[in-house]
Amino acid sequence: MTVDHPVPALHCPLCGSSKAKVISEMDSFGFKIRYYLCQTCGFVFQNPGESAAADPAFYAETYRKLYQATEEPTAKDLRQQRLRAEYQLNLLQNHGVYRLWRALDIGASSGTLMQTIHEAYNAEMIGVEPGNAYRKLAEAKGFKLYPSLEQLQAHETEKFDLVTIMHVLEHLEDPLSTLREIRTKILDDDGFLLVEVPNFYAHESYELAHLSCFTEHTLGEMLQQAGYKIMHARKHGYPRSETLDLYLTVLARPESDPEEIPAVIPEHNVALKRTFGTLKRNVLTKIQPGKTWLPLEDQA
Repeated sequence: MTVDHPVPALHCPLCGSSKAKVISEMDSFGFKIRYYLCQTCGFVFQNPGESAAADPAFYAETYRKLYQATEEPTAKDLRQQRLRAEYQLNLLQNHGVYRLWRALDIGASSGTLMQTIHEAYNAEMIGVEPGNAYRKLAEAKGFKLYPSLEQLQAHETEKFDLVTIMHVLEHLEDPLSTLREIRTKILDDDGFLLVEVPNFYAHESYELAHLSCFTEHTLGEMLQQAGYKIMHARKHGYPRSETLDLYLTVLARPESDPEEIPAVIPEHNVALKRTFGTLKRNVLTKIQPGKTWLPLEDQA
């Protein structure tokens, strides 16, 4: 399937350069997708003008139907959310987040992370979730949710001392602007930002809904460009793998002087690193399948 409207010029979401070349093309859920490699900084991305996933309406209902064959939450998905929430809470508690009064989860899904943080810190929890069915499930747990950041900011004026944005950044048309908006308008100056994205050098990453592909380097550069200082960064596979670093998780805080931001440091040999990462994933899948891909469902 193709997009009929005119396609905007390419602009790298990280450095803004228009110099990019195609690194991969494929079909995903019946849509043709194309990824570009920025020739200036090494960031990998889709051109939003070519992607159905850049349409905000895509996440209201279509996204879950495509990925799970239903808009409603599935047992597998809810289990993964529970395990991730436990992991993320452990990270917060072990890296300086000792108390919270007010926290925001962007991409709140079923509200599992919201509930986990609320129970641990007794914090007020608010969420943003565009998916209608998932938002209703989180609201049924007693939490206040909004379908978009715009709706949130129209109704909430008090800032948050924690913002979590888990497996959301890769879906955004302009992740850098969103991170800056969070820092300047939503997150308290002394607050924390918790981010998790797929790792381009271990995770498949290429799929319709992923407008950006992050590496450890480019995620760090984007956070710096948005005005954050990284407090802790971790590569890991939990809860899907014991052998692959499928995910990048970062705990960051707003910089006190974000005006002095250096130029983006380029990443080199991105395609080669991707090739080696894919080879490693394929080899480990064959020789250690049980450890490389952990169960999606609870074992009896």
